[in-house]
Amino acid sequence: MREAPPVLTEFHIGIDDTDSRLAGCTTYTAALLFQELVSQGFKPLDFPWLVRLNPNIPWKTRGNGALSLHLSMEDGRLEEVKKIAVAAVERTSDLNQRATDPAVVFLKGLISNSLREFSARALHDILSVREARQIAKDAGAEAHLLKGSRGLVGALASVGADLDHDHTFEIIAYRTHEYIRSVRKVSQNSVRLMNEMYQGSTFNNVDPETGRILICPHGPDPVLFGIRGENPVVLTEAFNQVDVGEPIERVMIFKTNQGTDAHLNCPRTVQALRPYQSAIIAGKVGDAPRRIRGGHVIFGTIDETGTIDCAAYSTTGDVRDIALQLIPGDSVAVSGGIRPRPLGELTLNIERLKVTRLVDAIRWENPPCSKCGARCESMGKGQGFRCRRCKLRFPRTIRIRKLDGRTIRLGEYLPPPRAHRHLTKPACRYGISLPRSPEKHNLATKQTLESLVLIPRAA
Repeated sequence: MREAPPVLTEFHIGIDDTDSRLAGCTTYTAALLFQELVSQGFKPLDFPWLVRLNPNIPWKTRGNGALSLHLSMEDGRLEEVKKIAVAAVERTSDLNQRATDPAVVFLKGLISNSLREFSARALHDILSVREARQIAKDAGAEAHLLKGSRGLVGALASVGADLDHDHTFEIIAYRTHEYIRSVRKVSQNSVRLMNEMYQGSTFNNVDPETGRILICPHGPDPVLFGIRGENPVVLTEAFNQVDVGEPIERVMIFKTNQGTDAHLNCPRTVQALRPYQSAIIAGKVGDAPRRIRGGHVIFGTIDETGTIDCAAYSTTGDVRDIALQLIPGDSVAVSGGIRPRPLGELTLNIERLKVTRLVDAIRWENPPCSKCGARCESMGKGQGFRCRRCKLRFPRTIRIRKLDGRTIRLGEYLPPPRAHRHLTKPACRYGISLPRSPEKHNLATKQTLESLVLIPRAA
């Protein structure tokens, strides 16, 4: 008599805050753990997830990313996996840094609606540890905190993220330990050639205006470079076009919400804004744009509940230039992060600017003299006009109304790639049909998880 096949269950692992500004990277922790589990025979349900959360959080390390792994296994091996996971997090966490608060979350079975809602809010709001503890309890999740508790929010949110619809992938190469604090040896010419070969299927490799290479970070973390794109198989091909001059310890492909604008999906009113949220404000331009020191542009946006200053910084390129051309009365939808000012006022730092309606630009001119045709001069506020040559006088009401031509156009304006945040949706991704074809996604997932989990690569 045949034995019944073992009953498999879904098992989810969330990880956050293993890094600091001086060392480490939570993606590295997840890559190491994922590859260790796969090498021991555990079956992944998907790629590791790299979930970028609200980018305005003031205590984030760099890109506010949290990681989650999703597996299928027998109940009898759950404790084994937990021990492996906790050990991996302990081994790769920078616990000597005060701001580092690693957390590991374990969840068996399906993800609850309350957890999904919590994860969605973590994209654009500030969530408390207290709420995270309650959500974990309600969802049946088990949390391991290695020091403080702040990492619990991200670890939990990464498990409940929605990557079923719009998502991208990133392939990341990691450095060996002895190279971590040295200059990254990545051939810039090879990156430019790769970018030309894979335009449309990868994005934000090179800034088109400056030629600056964007795939390499600059800090002391273990990431050598990362390429983002639409398909994991194509990403692997692009990866192999990049020439490097140092050994690579490991490579991992992540499924991610990067490049999706996932944080900019929450319309709010001015009155409801709170510091460090991400928001979309729809309204009219109130105060005329003004240029301030550093080349930045500030203008006021009014909705039915109030007014907020919107800031287009010099690094935002077209966004700053378009903002300078707005006039009071134009209708806009402004997306970005909410920052507090010293006196308690708020500013919206623009990440995306949509111009939805333009008003006429009106210019009033002094009238010509009816006798000699010369342009009249004003006699002072409310006192009418006078022809200097003929001495004739005219009432104030005969000013001439002129329409100035405007070069600005309706549409959506984005900063250049060098100023993008991890979540910013690049122009090349606009118009991608969603949801994606399940057949194509499953095929790519099956191919890549089976053959590309551990990618051999020599320097």
